[in-house]
Amino acid sequence: MNKGGQGGMPLEVQHIRSALLREFQHRISMDDFKKKDPKEHETALLSRAVSAKAARILADCNSDEAAAGVIDGRDDFGIDCVAFSASGSELWLIQAKWKDKGTAGFDTEAALKLVHGLKKFDNRDLDHFNERLQLLADRVHGVLRLPTCKVNLVVALMGDGRLSAETRNILDEAAQEFGGLGRTVEYQVVDQRDFHRAIREDLEPQPITLRATMDREWYTRETPFKAVIGEVSADQLASWYGGKGDGAEHEKGHGERLYDRNVRRSLGLTGVNQTMVDSMLEDPEGFLYRHNGITVQCDRIEQEYHSKRAVGQPTTLTLTNASVVNGAQTVTSAFRANEINPEAVAEAYILVRIISLEGAPEGFGRSITKATNTQNHMERRDFIAIDAVQSEIQKDFRLSLDKEYVFRRGELDPAPESGCSVTEAAMALACMHRDSSLAVRVKGSTNALWIEGPGGAYTRLFGQQPGAQQIWRAVQVFRIVRDQLTELRTKLAGRPAAVADNGALLVAHMVFQRIGRGSLDESDGEWNDVLAGVPEQVLAVLVCLISMVDTLFTSKSYVTSTFASQERCAQLVAAVLSMLEGGTGPESPMKRKALLEGAVQSRQRRPQTVRLLVDYEAIKDSTPLEYAPSAAEELAIGSWLDADPRRRRASWVNDRKTPILWEADGRRYSPTGLVSHIWNEADWKEQWSAVQGPKQWRVPGEGTLVEIAERLWRRIAAGDGMEDRNLE
Repeated sequence: MNKGGQGGMPLEVQHIRSALLREFQHRISMDDFKKKDPKEHETALLSRAVSAKAARILADCNSDEAAAGVIDGRDDFGIDCVAFSASGSELWLIQAKWKDKGTAGFDTEAALKLVHGLKKFDNRDLDHFNERLQLLADRVHGVLRLPTCKVNLVVALMGDGRLSAETRNILDEAAQEFGGLGRTVEYQVVDQRDFHRAIREDLEPQPITLRATMDREWYTRETPFKAVIGEVSADQLASWYGGKGDGAEHEKGHGERLYDRNVRRSLGLTGVNQTMVDSMLEDPEGFLYRHNGITVQCDRIEQEYHSKRAVGQPTTLTLTNASVVNGAQTVTSAFRANEINPEAVAEAYILVRIISLEGAPEGFGRSITKATNTQNHMERRDFIAIDAVQSEIQKDFRLSLDKEYVFRRGELDPAPESGCSVTEAAMALACMHRDSSLAVRVKGSTNALWIEGPGGAYTRLFGQQPGAQQIWRAVQVFRIVRDQLTELRTKLAGRPAAVADNGALLVAHMVFQRIGRGSLDESDGEWNDVLAGVPEQVLAVLVCLISMVDTLFTSKSYVTSTFASQERCAQLVAAVLSMLEGGTGPESPMKRKALLEGAVQSRQRRPQTVRLLVDYEAIKDSTPLEYAPSAAEELAIGSWLDADPRRRRASWVNDRKTPILWEADGRRYSPTGLVSHIWNEADWKEQWSAVQGPKQWRVPGEGTLVEIAERLWRRIAAGDGMEDRNLE
């Protein structure tokens, strides 16, 4: 790699440059820069490495995962890297800038490009992105389908990170326009200081030392391993997280590093955590009685006494290489509460169990972490089990309908024809309610179903006990709407598909309004006629809804935020129902289908990988293939593969069923079949249930079978003169 550019490069930038090249030079693809000037090649590589490093910092992923998310290049639409949270509910869209002198900036043009990329994601318009993004498309769709997904717009700069007011306004407006009711967009800047701090932590991770003063009740246990259990004031926990003052090391805040040995980090300000914050502030003295406490692990405990050396006397503990292994949410909540009212938090106490690993056998600490994080917790839904209304509904179902109705969490849902759960019933009743805001709230999170009190969904749905027949018929309609939308959704792409995804509950709400509550009391014969007409109602409503979103809010509006807004949804409901009732909508089934076909995706779905490659003879017979195991596979079966080099080698045969000839035994397999066979032969007992063979066999220098198929399909879709072939 070219070492030029060191002259005039600040020392901190030199450190970052060396670390980025060391970590990503052989991980990030630079095939599109092979013929470019060496300096241009290095600048592009460093820019991509900056985006990958930002992904590592924010998404807590490894180097290979970060590099796999780099999509920078042609058709990236302002997004250089995509990263995902381990839970699959959070997405980072990163744009990066590199400057040798550490002066990279981010102007309004760059911000508009990033927002443009966000809009394409929101509209599910991913087909025009490059092939690197196509490999991630399924994961992107999976995140965006979640009602509580979070999207982070990230500006990663080799500079001081300062943005102009105009640039910040653009990003602020994008965040406000997209977000709402569980779905959020935020933007953040990762600058030169963040990168330098990250590479220092990578090279020299510093152990955390904590100090805890127990001035009330506590006791200690010395065998078989030292442990101290006692009460610690909540403001001390807050200082562990955020620090206080400018003094000694023990007062320095450690943030999320406190939870390095925990199974998860803090979850932010969730509903449960907000309850803890409120509890500390409203009744600090009673907090100890309402909370289970936290567990801290450390390598060593050093104990000092303030006066008398005895159990129960005030003492201060110094915890070397400490980590909170259970109670991350509690510590973070203490920090948040302390920001609001330090005096109140100082009055709250928490039971803290501190365990020293000094002299403990290997694996002991991990077993503690696992055990303390597998305990049951209460959810809001659990409390409805003690509501007498639910027991009465259950009896009504059995007596009136001879069907099952389950409402306790943990009970198995009945078969669809045999009954329903309280969750399905509540969803159906929320959609049937004349107030569309209930359907909007439920879309944000099903937790909204169980809120009691004035205006709470649970009270509005079950406050006056609904009859079993009303609930069951509402569930029947809800199921038909859901199934019909699923069928119609397969025919849609892009913005119409996004409307169908995000507006599903609103469609159900409008179908219920079209049917009318009175029909729920019809005789069985007449009710069957009502059910038979529901699919046609769904089609009519969906067609009008797709059109009305653009009519009311323009084609540039964010689909997600539109359906997260109670006000906008109310406007849509009024407009669609008025159109259908006034006869200005698609009045005939044929016209409805014709309008729907206008929203149907114009291009074919890509055929299955092997079929496409064989039918177009994209790979010549006898072309060498090599096995490309993941890091986890390599660790598990790498020794077995290396014992016979032929186990990693194969060749291609143009056959739809068994196109891979394995060199190790001379037999032919499907890509997935061969990977599964290798795992079994290697006796990998912890192998995954899911096998993705086409992604695990590659042609040297050309990529995996999936990557080759994606490139081929893009050429076919572009109509570059390839002959037509039968892909059916």
